[in-house]
Amino acid sequence: MVRVLVTTTPGTGHVFPVVPLASALREAGHELLWAIAEDGVSDVQRQGFEVAIAGMNLDDRRATLAPQLPTIFAEPPRNRRGHLFAGFFARGAAPKAVQDLGPIFDRFRPDVVIHEIGELGAAPHAVARGIPHVTIAFGGGLPDYAIPLVERDLAPVWASLGLPPPSMSDIAGDAYFHPFPKSMGQRLELPQLAELRPTDVAHPDGDVPDWIQSFGHARPAVYVTAGTTPIVATLAPWKPTFEALGRFDVDVLVTIGPKFPIEQLGPLPPNVRVERFVPQGLILDRVAVVVSHAGAGTMLAAARQGVPQLLIPTWADQWENSDALAGARSGILLEEDDRSAEAIHDAANSLLHDTAYRDAANALATEIAAMPAPEDHVTTIERLVSA
Repeated sequence: MVRVLVTTTPGTGHVFPVVPLASALREAGHELLWAIAEDGVSDVQRQGFEVAIAGMNLDDRRATLAPQLPTIFAEPPRNRRGHLFAGFFARGAAPKAVQDLGPIFDRFRPDVVIHEIGELGAAPHAVARGIPHVTIAFGGGLPDYAIPLVERDLAPVWASLGLPPPSMSDIAGDAYFHPFPKSMGQRLELPQLAELRPTDVAHPDGDVPDWIQSFGHARPAVYVTAGTTPIVATLAPWKPTFEALGRFDVDVLVTIGPKFPIEQLGPLPPNVRVERFVPQGLILDRVAVVVSHAGAGTMLAAARQGVPQLLIPTWADQWENSDALAGARSGILLEEDDRSAEAIHDAANSLLHDTAYRDAANALATEIAAMPAPEDHVTTIERLVSA
């Protein structure tokens, strides 16, 4: 039996990409402890894992970078991600994670550590103790300009444990699990990179709503989401999106997350249904098109299902995600200055009726299905421990 310490930052987009491999290790009989900030505990406990509290809550993490956000968002969209990643995760969250994780390492004494790419406090503890560690990425690799920023901002964190400044390879660890198929690109140039098929996460609590049985049954269905984070949902072009989709004879499901004020959506067309949250595994096999912010979780879930996508990015890595999917010809990207109701209508119309997008989406789904599954990498983790 291997003792596995899993560490993630809070937020479903950071937790859920790690769940499949963690679950596979648990099913193989290994002992797991999951360390996460307090506001992420419920997400982990719902998956049945033992939890230890460590790291910075979401609101506190956002506050660390709040003074710099206007300057960062004055940059062109594709210049933002690196500054946001370094600010939120390296400068903001990593110092507290290092402080909180020390006692957990000492108490649990892991044989191996698994951390997602945004959780940057576990790696130096693992290196200082001679424990193998691996990274699970939820999207494409960081842009080239971002890597020196992250390395610079983590140098004091690693120095606090008596370590020299890290390289990206040091941060990534003994394996770097990448969720994009080759046709989507955006791979870090690391020798330890290994593909890991993105996999749906089961939601054990809650019944299947009755309305899902009729959704997309009598006419095509469109799923619209801006994720679960309120600040991202606030930036979505809701009014032109509803105006555009209200002109189609389709069922439209919109999910807005647990905290976004529903009144900010404005008037809704009669074909639109709004829910706080619906497990995507219940609906993606029913939809003809997904319209989203291009968050990695939604984008990859739709790609696995072979669904064409309309991509309207608003935040950090979403432009890179959109570029990757549009480059694979299975989606349409709308830039910030091209989000009128007419532009959204025309793009949605193409995705609904041009079979080339469906063919490309199916080809991408086939490529993803051929990637190694989480179960295939149980032995990867076991070999690291026995090496």
